[in-house]
Amino acid sequence: MRKSLVTTVVAGALALSMAFATTAFADPAGVVDPPSANYTGWVNANGNKYWFDNGVMARGKEIFDPGSNAWYWLDDDGIMAHNKDVYLRSNGGKWVRYDADGHMIKGEQYSTAAGHVGWYYFDPVTGAMAKGMRYVPSNGGKWVYYDWITGIMAHGERFVNYDGDHTGWYLFDQVTGAMFHGDTYIRSNGGKWVRYDRVTGKMVKGLHYQDGAYYYFDQTTGAMAHSRVWVPEWNAYATFDSVTGRQVSGNSNSGNTGGNTGRNIRGQWCKSSEQGKQKTDGDGTLIVCECRNGNKRPHWYAK
Repeated sequence: MRKSLVTTVVAGALALSMAFATTAFADPAGVVDPPSANYTGWVNANGNKYWFDNGVMARGKEIFDPGSNAWYWLDDDGIMAHNKDVYLRSNGGKWVRYDADGHMIKGEQYSTAAGHVGWYYFDPVTGAMAKGMRYVPSNGGKWVYYDWITGIMAHGERFVNYDGDHTGWYLFDQVTGAMFHGDTYIRSNGGKWVRYDRVTGKMVKGLHYQDGAYYYFDQTTGAMAHSRVWVPEWNAYATFDSVTGRQVSGNSNSGNTGGNTGRNIRGQWCKSSEQGKQKTDGDGTLIVCECRNGNKRPHWYAK
């Protein structure tokens, strides 16, 4: 009986002490008081900063401090947030970030925080974290892409699909993040020449007309054609220059027409027995019969 009584007393004391500790830990701001009943401003206590508005501690809300001309966020315990991302319902809902001093960040920011390393952009007026395609003034002005989930600036090849207008592959500078426009060679898919639209920056696929000539890009990989290929848009074969990718022969649904008849034959098939053979194309270019670009069947290419 005595052992049972001692156990009960100890257990009760332990429970009481744990309850007290939990209460004190959960609401450390409860012991913070303003210097006067109608005080408005900051109070430093317990190594933290608290904001009072007419004597009432701000909790779970954003406030504007005219003295520092900055916005701040106060957590539910009243402690000023710092180095923290917070979702706010203002301005239709937005993610914002507060720096080490508690100020809402605006403009470009480079973060080194674990899991958040990279460049971000925050609206210069509302502080809203940018997500998606965005034009920014740095580096002379550039279009960049901020990840639709994390907000981190993209670099290198990136597939974007956050809406119908922006679904496709893009290329962003490895250093500045600037969107690339034009033709370039990339190493993916074993190496290929591709084109990123001059206006949208999206990788071109299929038949494309530019600068007075037709080009063809693989419907899946975007690789530029440099030989005789089937063009679905024309329901026919067409030949594209082995170097520039420009169309060099009219479309046709037939096979190779054979030898040179006064027009360019670069990109057309040649016989296996002709491999290594050289001749002059219709425009005077020296061409050779061989296999290139992964083709198992030989074609005529510029020497």
